[in-house]
Amino acid sequence: MAETKTTEKKKFDIDPATLKLIEAAEKGISSFAFDRPDVDIPVGKKLHVKLGANASSRTSVQILNKGGENNLHYHANMDLMYMVLKGKVRFYGEGDRLLGEYAPFQGVTLPQYSRYWFESAGDDEAWLLQIAGYPSGAEQAQRIPVEEGKRPSSDLWIGLSAEEEAIRRRNNR
Repeated sequence: MAETKTTEKKKFDIDPATLKLIEAAEKGISSFAFDRPDVDIPVGKKLHVKLGANASSRTSVQILNKGGENNLHYHANMDLMYMVLKGKVRFYGEGDRLLGEYAPFQGVTLPQYSRYWFESAGDDEAWLLQIAGYPSGAEQAQRIPVEEGKRPSSDLWIGLSAEEEAIRRRNNR
């Protein structure tokens, strides 16, 4: 059996109030993994698969099926990062200005209030990692449309709690 080597390290003092916060936070540590759900996604639609969330962030994978575009919109109180995992995705800004076309392991950072929309670029399904950050303890930030959608919205979601579904219905117009 392998021996575990331990060395004494100097520990810094942490005040009791901060230590309580640290211990509470560490109880919320969780792992996640992504497996593509066995779900048929209609052409031009997308599926959101929630991976994890905490008081200040949410991570999901959006699966885009031949298009999957949305309307020009912005998020108040939410910063976003997107990274393509599979396929290619184009992001656009105001006036359909191309912000970039991204291949696997490339992406874009969108500060709160940035107007954008996106679509898959190609005939293959695209997987898009979304990391959303918002102020600790805030409800999920609003998604505010700037123009009508390219197609009627009926995105599919997997993994949301009843409370998260209610927030999505309330915040998405």
